[in-house]
Amino acid sequence: MKSILVIILVFAVLSSARGLADEDTLSSFYEIARQNCGDIASIRIEMDRINKEILRLLTERTAYVKRAGDLKSQTTKIADDRARVADQENKIIDRSIEIELPLEISVSAFRAIMETSIKFQQAYIDQLTQPYSLLQENVR
Repeated sequence: MKSILVIILVFAVLSSARGLADEDTLSSFYEIARQNCGDIASIRIEMDRINKEILRLLTERTAYVKRAGDLKSQTTKIADDRARVADQENKIIDRSIEIELPLEISVSAFRAIMETSIKFQQAYIDQLTQPYSLLQENVR
C-alpha cells in the first residue's frame, strides 16, 4: 500500500498526453491549463481524462489493499492501523504543501480513500477468515 493519494493525484496529472511539467505544482499545472483550455468544454475533456486515470490508479491501489488483506488474514486479521494512517496523512500534508495542493482537497480525499479502503479490506479479511471460523465452530 505504498500508493497514497498524492501519488494518485499527481501521477494522474503528470501522466497526461502532454507529458511531464517541469514542476509538479498547482501553479505549473494551472499555467498549462490556462494556456491550453480556453473554454469549459476543453476543461471538461481534460478533467474527464484525469478522472479516468485516477480511477485506474484507485483500481491499482485497491489491488494492493486486497493483497495486504490476504497477508493480514493470516496474522492480525485487523485492517485498521491508525499509526499507519496518521503517518500517511502527515506525508500527504507535507507533500501537498510542497506542490501547492490545498489541504482541504488532499487531506479530505486521502481520508475518504483510507477509510473506505480500510472497510473494504476488513470485509475482505472477514470473508477470507469466516469459513475457517465456521469450520472451527462446526468441529466443536
